[in-house]
Amino acid sequence: MEEKKYQLLTLKEAADYLRMHKGSLYRLLETGHTDIPAIKLGGKWLFNLESLNKYLTEKEFHFLA
Repeated sequence: MEEKKYQLLTLKEAADYLRMHKGSLYRLLETGHTDIPAIKLGGKWLFNLESLNKYLTEKEFHFLA
């Protein structure tokens, strides 16, 4: 069986990737006011790069429609 590997980003890396402030992203996640795909493990937010790309593509499509 082939193992799928995920590229995980930290909160800072994801904020940089999304071009937003780390504190703003943290607040959105903690208050539940976002649908940005993320998981919280051991008290730290982690982001799958592939999921972030899919999220951005869907948002772009929705914006252009």
